[in-house]
Amino acid sequence: MRPNPKLLRWLRHAALAPNVDFLYSKGMRRTIVPCRWIGPLLALLLTACTAPGPSPDPGSSYSGPVSLSALTARPLSWEKLDDLENWIGRYGSTASAYERNEARLALADGREEFVRQDQGMVSSAVLGMRRARAQDDYNVVLSDGGASSAQRARAQHGIARLGGAYSGAAQPAASAKVLRSSLAIIPRSTWGAAPENPSYMSPHVAPWNRITVHHTAMPLAVSANQNTRAAELRVIQRAHLNKPEGWGDIGYHFLIDPEGRIYEGRRLNWRGAHVKGMNDHNLGVCLMGNFDQMRPTAAAIASLQRLLDELSRVNGIPHNAVTWHKEWPSASTECPGDYLVPYVRRYREGQSLATTAASGSPVAASAPKWRTGGSVR
Repeated sequence: MRPNPKLLRWLRHAALAPNVDFLYSKGMRRTIVPCRWIGPLLALLLTACTAPGPSPDPGSSYSGPVSLSALTARPLSWEKLDDLENWIGRYGSTASAYERNEARLALADGREEFVRQDQGMVSSAVLGMRRARAQDDYNVVLSDGGASSAQRARAQHGIARLGGAYSGAAQPAASAKVLRSSLAIIPRSTWGAAPENPSYMSPHVAPWNRITVHHTAMPLAVSANQNTRAAELRVIQRAHLNKPEGWGDIGYHFLIDPEGRIYEGRRLNWRGAHVKGMNDHNLGVCLMGNFDQMRPTAAAIASLQRLLDELSRVNGIPHNAVTWHKEWPSASTECPGDYLVPYVRRYREGQSLATTAASGSPVAASAPKWRTGGSVR
């Protein structure tokens, strides 16, 4: 409703003298408005002007003040989980089945992530309570007849993560086992990873027995800020999620930026998507940058050495089972670039990377070929 501006101005003036009858004229018509009517009329008009507009989520079935898509996209925090719980309580009964289950999955995934992050930092009783609440939410999704197949798969894998990785208070997750050394791995929640899509993913079948090193073949920002690197990781993940053949998540299990920070990529309970047809038992490690055009930094190489050492130690992978992407016969690519290959070759030969410069001259840079078609799930 849009009131006549002249009438609205008149009512505002009338409100300033509430004990006086006012004359309102429109064209040839004149009406005396008793002073006792002024307040109710003004309240009615102002209510009409401030009525709520459409939902902030186009196409959404609820009319709450908070967009569910904006809420689920926020970085992980306890405040986010509180807001998700409040959203479910207020709007869950009127929202669509898809929205309701997305909210429950985001809430359960967040609790499960905090269980992983807080291993050894909070009591086993607290961890057990968080596990139970996350599993309850996953079970609610599984019992909802309106849940999609993708949502059911997410819930099933969430329960598997909780039951498999966390059976017993002191059992760490598979990725946490790798991180139990001095390595500081930045978790998915910190760099703002989007939720994985299990419909396009295959569970990992033990053991891990080989490692393949990659590069992103993408230009990097000059800034060394971690937030900038996190944004670059999100770009890579979106590119992988949007593959026509469907990868379900970022393809690599770990990524390393030029400053030497190591990031959690695809969770270790999933088979990777980084070598066409050869992803079974194959861990994917990727350095950020284009190493056909630039040399890897000393910090990145030192972190690569530490990460490869830890993955090899935990999984019993020998050095000669570490390779680079373009060495695979199925790979039509220049990855990981000719400036990085000599380092991986030296590691495979049992030599240190952090203290010895790698030899070898790069060939002319070529266009990155990791974006070419073909499923590598």
